[in-house]
Amino acid sequence: MASNERNERGNTVDRRFIPNGERYQWDFDEKFRAKGWEQYDTNQDAWYFGVWINKKLLQILTYAEGDITLISCHDENHFNAEIKAMNEFYGEGFIAKTIDENGKMTVYRQDRSQFFMDT
Repeated sequence: MASNERNERGNTVDRRFIPNGERYQWDFDEKFRAKGWEQYDTNQDAWYFGVWINKKLLQILTYAEGDITLISCHDENHFNAEIKAMNEFYGEGFIAKTIDENGKMTVYRQDRSQFFMDT
């Protein structure tokens, strides 16, 4: 990917397109996870959309209907600013919803504080 722009937080944004893709190529890639990538849950997650973060590389990867966006942050402060903006944009990320035998729904939410870097 070639660097082609900077976002409002000063981070590098690289874009490309892959035809006939789906998010599961990252979800089930053990090598991808071993390199430090973690799923960032959103209420938009589907086979055609997903977000992953990598605290080691200070990067965020988004896949949306074949469009891939890779944000590369220059330091931990820029990375934290990106995570903060994502939290505001996506709201609370939920992992799963369950309904018990009485019809009570429980929503399991992702702890977004785990994505921030200690500075």
